[in-house]
Amino acid sequence: MRIGNGILPPEVLGDVFNNTLPDTPNVFSRKRLIELCLVCKDWRDAAHSDGRLWSGINLEFTSQTQVFSYRKVLAWLDRSRGRPKRLAVVAAGRTINCAETSLCSASNPALAQFLLQVPALDHLHLEFRTSRCFKNLCSSMKSLSEGHELAPRSLDSSSFPVNSLSLKVAYFTHDDRTNPKHIFNSLPGVSALQLNFPATNTGRSTAIFLPPIASLFSPSILQPITNLSIGCNWPFRDIAVLLNSCVNIEELAVDLRGFEDGVNLLPRKQVSLPKVRVLRLRGIIPLSLKSLDFLKLRAISEFDVQFGHRGMILQILEIYHTESWEKFLWRHAETLRILRIEDLKVPEEHLLSMIPTKLPMLEELHLNRVYFNADIFDYWTPTLPSEVEGSMWFPRLKTLEVLHLPPEFDSKKVLTFLRTRRSHHEESTRKEEQGVVRGVFRSPPDSMQRLVLTYERWVSQRMGKIQEYSGEILELSAVLRRAGILVNMGPKYVGR
Repeated sequence: MRIGNGILPPEVLGDVFNNTLPDTPNVFSRKRLIELCLVCKDWRDAAHSDGRLWSGINLEFTSQTQVFSYRKVLAWLDRSRGRPKRLAVVAAGRTINCAETSLCSASNPALAQFLLQVPALDHLHLEFRTSRCFKNLCSSMKSLSEGHELAPRSLDSSSFPVNSLSLKVAYFTHDDRTNPKHIFNSLPGVSALQLNFPATNTGRSTAIFLPPIASLFSPSILQPITNLSIGCNWPFRDIAVLLNSCVNIEELAVDLRGFEDGVNLLPRKQVSLPKVRVLRLRGIIPLSLKSLDFLKLRAISEFDVQFGHRGMILQILEIYHTESWEKFLWRHAETLRILRIEDLKVPEEHLLSMIPTKLPMLEELHLNRVYFNADIFDYWTPTLPSEVEGSMWFPRLKTLEVLHLPPEFDSKKVLTFLRTRRSHHEESTRKEEQGVVRGVFRSPPDSMQRLVLTYERWVSQRMGKIQEYSGEILELSAVLRRAGILVNMGPKYVGR
């Protein structure tokens, strides 16, 4: 592709394509990629030479007889060369009855043929209407490999070549509830597992069958897992049953999808997960914070919490108790390095408990859509512990991100807090630069390396405008930059 008298390098053009297409393309994005290849020879060569564009694919099956050319998909993945490959298989029929073998879209013989020959995968996503669909697909693979004398391979075998697995089931049936065996006796031998299960309450009159939690997976499946992600609105008591077998987990993510844990829905005893270092909670309601008391963790280095569900911004009220939150942070204060909080409105009376202070090992603090009074930075600024007491608040803090702030938030308080971490005075530098005043720092360099402040943009859509930062704020940010801190402040939108 020519630009003026020059030529855009193929690798740059490949980057452009990658930024406009998803990692795991579906039927629509695959069509877009093919159309890009048809523009001209240069575009086709650039696309073919970039293995990232061909390293993933999303396959959707709606019927058992759906026409599917597995050879074309194998050729697609082959263009990725040696890059890690991603595959998504969605076989979700329109009714629960589609799980019958003769109707099940997962029983498509071409799909089974493809999975018998697919190269080693980095990630595999499986989405089924019911758990029976998974068993139908495994049966099709086994019968096909026996009939054609192919090497035995099945998704319920630990030998299936994949590193991480994502499994989503839309419904459980009455058969799952009465089955005396485990619903999933075996899965590919992966170390990273993502689970998405049906909701206990869908708002419909249809009965929701939930099998006994202990019957879902054989313990042999969960014991080797080091990275586990669970998404469901089940009581934490039921999730704890699954976690009891996960003794080797190092990273744990739980999405409660807005479920409120009552006292009777919490486990009776703690769940011991001694190897967990990263804990991510999603869809948390303030009442669910009580579940933190039942996680027996040895040393957390990263804690990531997103409140609410589907874009909600929750508010901590007087009726909510934050003791569990405070105790959890206190227990892990000596090891916690990264803290993220999202989608929360914190009133002043809960500010110091929800946004912590004395975390001596904290290196990164990320607040995304967290609405709070900026006066907390005024509190931290004059109450910095003296050298005799040992250190300042967040003595190892390197990154501070405060994102999607409301227009009324005073960024000056954040900048002032960071400036006071390293004492300095203003003076003219040299005679030939008379009138030029710069900050001269007396104390050693601070640990701070990066500051990011951004404001909400929704105000600007119809009636908002961009407000320029004051000269005082610009000077404060300049002082921080001279101190070696990367300061990134986004535009501030206000109403007209």
